Amino acid sequence: MKDPSEDVEAYATLAAQLADPGADRAALLAAHGLDEERWEALDDAWQARLSEADDDDGEDVGVPPLVAAFAETFARAQRARARSELSFDRFLEAARALRRGTDMATVLSRLDLTLEDYLSAQQRWTAAMLEDEELMARFQRAMR
Repeated sequence: MKDPSEDVEAYATLAAQLADPGADRAALLAAHGLDEERWEALDDAWQARLSEADDDDGEDVGVPPLVAAFAETFARAQRARARSELSFDRFLEAARALRRGTDMATVLSRLDLTLEDYLSAQQRWTAAMLEDEELMARFQRAMR
């Protein structure tokens, strides 16, 4: 794992993860050896560097490489997070396909899902079904 204080991509990825309203901030920060105070200092330092890089461009010809690297990585991390949150219908589609006995790698590839996508959805929707009888009944009907 790269150090977000020294690597713009590691910083951008962490910033995108922390921007997610459902994120466990304390756990994410702790995984990087940070707390809120140290994160604020790190974020301030990176924002200053990004601003400086933008100001240093001088010729106004395109986006400075540091700013581009941050923006691309931040957007990629956000897309990855959004993609991993499968709708219940998409989860049902995958669960039905897997129940048919086709191997998991083939099913997930055909549905353009990663194992992480499916397992994350399975965890999320299993917890939801335990709390919602109607959702559980819908799942059971779909699995017949």
